[in-house]
Amino acid sequence: MDASKATPQDSEVNLAVEAFTHFKHLLLPVTDRNPYLSEGTRQAAATTAALAKKYGADITVVVIDEKQKESIPEHNTQLSSIRWHLSEGGFQEFRVLERLGEGSKPTAIIGEVADDLNLDLVVLSMEAIHSRHVDANLLAEFIPCPVLLLPL
Repeated sequence: MDASKATPQDSEVNLAVEAFTHFKHLLLPVTDRNPYLSEGTRQAAATTAALAKKYGADITVVVIDEKQKESIPEHNTQLSSIRWHLSEGGFQEFRVLERLGEGSKPTAIIGEVADDLNLDLVVLSMEAIHSRHVDANLLAEFIPCPVLLLPL
């Protein structure tokens, strides 16, 4: 393209393309209670690992539940499952945050974590929305970065 004919829209497009090709920190929210992870969460974990590997990005996992850790009998099994699925994708090193029993909506928690850690992308299965764990309408309001919604 001739630089003399570049328009402001061209630079906006370039910024958007840049934002979608330079992921450095990814968020994998886990909202289901399945100790071995639901199909959607397993797919999101595999996708997150693949993207992180491709872009050399860091991964943060946030485990969200309205119950306190003590009242979730298989919580440690779930953490082990998360570690196993990410290690299958080539990741042994990642950050795990637990947001349990806080009384906040999962969508708000995802937004807070994404904002606090200045994340580049949230990877989420549509299953989290279909199961009503995450409110799709609030995603746009609370999430300060792109969200990749994976089909079931």
